[in-house]
Amino acid sequence: MSNTSLDEELIDQYVQDGNTETAVKLLYELIVKYARQKNFTKAEALRQKLFEVDPMALTEIIKTAEIIEEERIVSIDTSHKELWAKLYNLLTTEEINILYYALKEALFDPNQPIFRQGQLNPKMYFVNHGDLKLTCKNKDREALLGTLTSGDIVGDENFFLNSVCTTSLIAISSVRMSYLEKDVLTEWEKEHPLLVSKLLAFCKEASKTHDFLKQYHIDRRTQKRVDISGKCQIQIVNSSGEAVGRPFYGELSDISAGGMSFLVRITKKETGRMLLGRRVKVAFDLFVGSSAPAMELEATIVAVRDRAFEDCSIHIKFRSPLRDELLEGIG
Repeated sequence: MSNTSLDEELIDQYVQDGNTETAVKLLYELIVKYARQKNFTKAEALRQKLFEVDPMALTEIIKTAEIIEEERIVSIDTSHKELWAKLYNLLTTEEINILYYALKEALFDPNQPIFRQGQLNPKMYFVNHGDLKLTCKNKDREALLGTLTSGDIVGDENFFLNSVCTTSLIAISSVRMSYLEKDVLTEWEKEHPLLVSKLLAFCKEASKTHDFLKQYHIDRRTQKRVDISGKCQIQIVNSSGEAVGRPFYGELSDISAGGMSFLVRITKKETGRMLLGRRVKVAFDLFVGSSAPAMELEATIVAVRDRAFEDCSIHIKFRSPLRDELLEGIG
């Protein structure tokens, strides 16, 4: 039997003998020991026992609470604390510990969905590493709302409100996230309402989902499109601009100052969805008046729309908008 187990048996014996003062002293020493070892579950269990043995041992009760809180703070991962400094700066030491130790970790592979539009997923995610895409589906069109990366939060609307997901979240690269579950919120609303209000205020300021949705609807209304025809070559690239895989080819459909669309033959719908959010270089000839300048533009795939006979309409957004005179001369 371990020394710790013997100590706990000894405490019970002291209590039975009526030697409360010695039992309290030994309990205090054990609580400090477990806290220093970062075994907070055991430390809290023994502190609860301290309440039961002698609820009037206020000095020991208060001191052990302080020691446990201090050790919890010290144990928080430094890089995590730096990444979420804006949030933690709003909270007290106790609130930091409550939030941090309620977080759970999750890993996701490239192209793995975290949640889907129309599903229930009442979790709030904190992106610690990697890139993700937030998409929405309008009829048969899948559109990119925006991308998320380290330091972004997502899912706050589903976490604070009882509603289905209005968007889909999919990993672009390998992703590591922390998340809070809904039952934590229910508990905090009763026991830590100030923490809930601070977290809600932070989310309203930091969450990008609402702005993404708003900008998506603005872009759809304001950009004039011009029909074009011809071939284009599309090359997927990584964040450094290096080619990934082989290029593929499409039929030009229309163009605007901010982007263009083209048709490609894709036999599997899931392949089209995997393209959403990817960076590309697109090369084509743009017929302007009597000339046909060769264009090579950097862009991001922002929408994928299924068409008949295995055709797929791909919509891209240019990294830099086209000059007005180019568009005016088309056709």
